Formats: sequence, C-alpha cells, structure tokens
Amino acid sequence: MAARINPWWLIPISVVAFAAIGGGLRARIPQADDWRAAVAAIRAELKPGDGVTWAPYALGEGRIHFGDLPVFHADPLSETDLSRYDRVFVMGAAGHDADELPSEHTLEARTRYGALTVDRVRVGGERVVGDLYATLESATVSRSGASGDPRVCDFFSGSGWHCDLRDDAETTRRCLALPIAQRWQQRQKNPDCGLDPSLHVSRDVRLIGGVPRRCIYFHPVAAAAVRLSWSAAPAGERLVVSGGFSDPMVADNYPKAIRVQPLKLVVSRGGAVLRELDVPAEKGWFRHEIELPEGTAPIDFVLTGPSPTDADFCFDPVIQTSRAEGQAP
Repeated sequence: MAARINPWWLIPISVVAFAAIGGGLRARIPQADDWRAAVAAIRAELKPGDGVTWAPYALGEGRIHFGDLPVFHADPLSETDLSRYDRVFVMGAAGHDADELPSEHTLEARTRYGALTVDRVRVGGERVVGDLYATLESATVSRSGASGDPRVCDFFSGSGWHCDLRDDAETTRRCLALPIAQRWQQRQKNPDCGLDPSLHVSRDVRLIGGVPRRCIYFHPVAAAAVRLSWSAAPAGERLVVSGGFSDPMVADNYPKAIRVQPLKLVVSRGGAVLRELDVPAEKGWFRHEIELPEGTAPIDFVLTGPSPTDADFCFDPVIQTSRAEGQAP
C-alpha cells in the first residue's frame, strides 16, 4: 500500500510556493525609484518633437512621476499611431517593450532601470504635417439650421469655441481666469462661467474604446448642422479622421437605456465633398483615411444627427505625408 502524504505538509509547501510567486511578481513590477530614474534619463535626452509612453497601459503607477513630459497613452503598442513624433521613448515592464511596435519604427537604444526598460525609438512611416487639435484656436465654428443664416461661434475659452454666453465676453474671460476652486466658491456655483458645458467644440481627453483619447469634443445641436472649418489646413497626402463616442454614453454598463443616436460627419475641401462618414452609436475608436487633392484650401467638417442627447462625440483629424527614407527629424 502506498504511503499517504500528511496533508499538514501542504501548508508550508504552499506558503513557500506563494512566496516565490509573489517575489517573482514584485521583481517584475517597477518601484518608485525605477520610475524616477527612468523619467530623469528621458528628461535629459528629450528634444522637441519627442513623445513618451509606457506599457502595459494597466501598469500606470508611474504617471505621478511624469510631470511635464509629453506623455501619450498607448494601448496596445502594436496599434499605436506614432506619426505625430520624430522619436518616442517607451517605458516598458512585465515583458512589454518597444519590440511590440510596428516594424517601420527603429529601436535606437535600450536601457534598464530596475524592473523598467526605456527604449528610444526612431519613428518611421507616416508623419503628421497638420494637426487640428494643436491649432484649434485658428479654426472657425458655426451653426446653421433651416430657419436662418449660419451663426458664428466666436468666443474662444482657451480650450475651445462657444456660441452661447450667459454674460458678456469680458466678464466671461475674467471668470475663466479664476482658479477652479474659486469658481466653485462663487455664489452661483458656476465653474463653467456661464458657458454651455455640452454645446461647444473644444480640446479634450475622453475615454473612448477603453483608452483615454486626445481629441476635439464636437457636439451636435438639435435641428442644426455644426461646421468646423480648418482654414489653416496644410497640403498633405491624406487626411486621417479618427473618433468615437465617449465610452460612458455607449457602454453596456450605462445606468439607463443608451440614448445616443448615430451621427453623420461630412468632410470637404474647397467646397468639394471628400467623404461622408457614418458614426455608429457604439463603443470604439474608428479611423478613416482620405486621400487629399493638391492644394491648401480649408477643410470643413459638418456634423449632423437626429438627436443631441448624450452625443459626446470626440474626434482627431490630422494630415499626414510619407517620411522621406532616411529623413532626419
């Protein structure tokens, strides 16, 4: 008869096994000193045109150390668009690093800081030559309905364009110059300074497709078309239009029945329609590439929809061209 194993022996064996597993996991998780050392090294090498990211996205404890670094979200690295940058620094951990990036990018250097690797990557492929998000203050916004002439939204708040002001422009600017905490302490408790918190066209960061996205919040208006005109749009090979609805408005765990309706986004240049895009009322970040005609005529985006309810649409249009082979940043 085979000898029976005393089950009490399993307790110390289990403790040793779990301690070993825990020690291995801790060795793969960057500590605060690792993040600080990596950030200091990146900051010493940083140049205009560089970007910084980290992977995996879920391992975001290091964000408290990033400070003023030009950090962007990447999830996953294999699908991340780097065309805005000349070089990118990737802080990687737990088996993730710049090797996951598409093959057109070149790894220039890799340095380890504890459980972190810092990869310096030369960006290849397409490059951005026009970025509406970065130049939104030079754009124009208007609304037009069936009953009247277009109404120009000519108040720029610092982050975006507004049509509707409760107070005169100078009073609104003075209010916007106050710290947020002081605005909340005002008698009216109005941190928006009388601006409509929903109906505007502004720079924003929205959770779309499970990832925070740098984008332009572009809200439709009932019974009207909202036009965003990119008057300073440069020449380029293609226009890339990415966007989607904020996840809380279209996610399965929305506390009420989802009320978002599909939108239509018409893109034109110099009066000629380039593409009519249907924006589905579903979770996700869409991407469309549109070949551009020659020239530098303004590019117009006209947004319409059957209902503005919960229509938290945000998009990110850029103009791209190919990098010359061996091109220096």
